[in-house]
Amino acid sequence: MIDGDLEQLATGLAFTEGPAWIAEHGMLLFTDIPGNRIHGWSDEGGLSTWVGNAHFAIGLARDRTGRILACEHSTRSLTAIAVEADGSAGERTVLAGAIGDRVLNSTNDVICTRDGTILFTDPPFGVRVLEGALHGYQQAMELDGAYVLKVTGDATAPQPVVTEIYRPNGLCLTPDETTLYVSDSSEKNHKVVACTVGPDWEMSAPQDFAVMPVGVPDGMRVDVDGNLWVAGGDGLYVYAPDGTHAAHVPVPEMVTNLEFGGTERCDVYITATTSLYRIRAARPGAPRPPAA
Repeated sequence: MIDGDLEQLATGLAFTEGPAWIAEHGMLLFTDIPGNRIHGWSDEGGLSTWVGNAHFAIGLARDRTGRILACEHSTRSLTAIAVEADGSAGERTVLAGAIGDRVLNSTNDVICTRDGTILFTDPPFGVRVLEGALHGYQQAMELDGAYVLKVTGDATAPQPVVTEIYRPNGLCLTPDETTLYVSDSSEKNHKVVACTVGPDWEMSAPQDFAVMPVGVPDGMRVDVDGNLWVAGGDGLYVYAPDGTHAAHVPVPEMVTNLEFGGTERCDVYITATTSLYRIRAARPGAPRPPAA
């Protein structure tokens, strides 16, 4: 599954997360949460700052129109940032920030499906010192729990689609979009849960898929063969579609997330605490939703 050696691309950062590949610009975007930045990285330009005040953003993804979806801890909201023709950041729009009159916890990770539906997780890691460092501002939780939610046309009415997972964090879909994987990043569970996708993105039958052997599971991606790549305490863990442990990529720092990129989508970009790494995969990542 691995076709190369681990390469450190950048270091000296505070806590990296949220990688998202921008193919038309040959650029990776990723966040430095305490640094309050969204950074860019490319082979030609190296490290740069894409957004200077990122509202303690963590998870990033792209939607069907090409915007960057950003989970913001300090605003407790999910936003969309336009990507201009020159690759710079444009207008910012709030997509979800509350359920009724109760603000969200601290949006964490986000994905966009082939039909344009946006799903995101909302654990309290950005508002409470709980099971890890606080990456945001200490505030009270206003919701009764932590959920996976679906964006609607109303920023005050995202729809919960998974409510059974204690601390939902990373999430991704199988290539055929019939199963949603959600990482429970809690010390008492530290596992990946698989949910069956139903009509209108209703989820059912949550089942334990894999237990992280070191640390907690965080961000996740799938390759074209349906193998699940999971960020863990001492590197990347790869699981076959049946849940069998297939590979381990050691990384010298705690890994938070990963993204497939490059011209063939075989370059695996790894955010790991203070650094950005890259390794070559033998098979490409699953295709992303095409732009509308």
